[in-house]
Amino acid sequence: MQKKKILTLVPMKEDQLALLKEIAPNYDVISKVDVDKKDTTIEIMYGWDEEISPQILSFSQNQIKWVQAQSAGVDHIDMAPFESQSILLSNASGVHGNQMSESILGMIFAYTRGLQSAILNQSEKRWDKPKMQTDLEGKNIMILGTGHIGERLAEILNVFQVHLVGVNRSKKQVPHFDEIIVQDKIEERISDMDIIINLLPDTKETHYFFTKKLFSQMKQGVMFINAGRGGTVKTTDLIEACQTGQIGFAGLDVFEEEPLPKENPLWKLENVLITPHSSGMTDKYFDRLFPIFLDNLKEFIQTERLVKNEVKIR
Repeated sequence: MQKKKILTLVPMKEDQLALLKEIAPNYDVISKVDVDKKDTTIEIMYGWDEEISPQILSFSQNQIKWVQAQSAGVDHIDMAPFESQSILLSNASGVHGNQMSESILGMIFAYTRGLQSAILNQSEKRWDKPKMQTDLEGKNIMILGTGHIGERLAEILNVFQVHLVGVNRSKKQVPHFDEIIVQDKIEERISDMDIIINLLPDTKETHYFFTKKLFSQMKQGVMFINAGRGGTVKTTDLIEACQTGQIGFAGLDVFEEEPLPKENPLWKLENVLITPHSSGMTDKYFDRLFPIFLDNLKEFIQTERLVKNEVKIR
């Protein structure tokens, strides 16, 4: 009888492959180099490939039972085959906390410590002192989204003796925050904030969460950072807020349209720092993802269920 297969679509180290074969001896492990998109013995996909994965799922006789995505967000994946074929899906929630926190801190310091202006001045060989420098002590910081990333960021920011306000939908208390407020009460506190950090997903409830109305209620010259999803912010309103100085500095890693079009005014604004949706990147990424896959694999082999990060399809 032919063995079932695990298709790996993300980078794997030799010791990881060896461990995979040890834990799942009844499976053959193949990579995308060897894949036949009509192979009915493929049962598990480790990773999601924008070209290969949809083709496999569209094959009417596929036998896929579980996909472990390498991203935390799965809005780029068509859920229809998962629902119609009862395929399990798990995400990479929990692997982004360290690197995204560091990227966000970098954006903050680029402004508060004058690092962005120093980099620009160096390219022109200019010895100009920054117009404004400050530090974080005593600052009011609001983090929208108190999951793995928000909690880790809050833990790190506590070192700087700030006041941290977390925003979530349930008012569930989360470690390292000084206070938690519910999402629909944000307007009651947002004007007190010096720094606002958006980590929200793009859902029906959060799409265009940040518009001209909310920007206008923020403190004049506020620092705004978006490392969540581009669709949570209305770009035209963000541009206006940056141009008028309502937002004193914006650190932006995600956008409504990616790549950000060259003609977008954000590129030319001196109070904006743009990174190309890279805050979650690190050379340790797949080392952090593998234990999630492994724990799920052990459970799946025994029960055909998952123990970590299952995405509810329905």
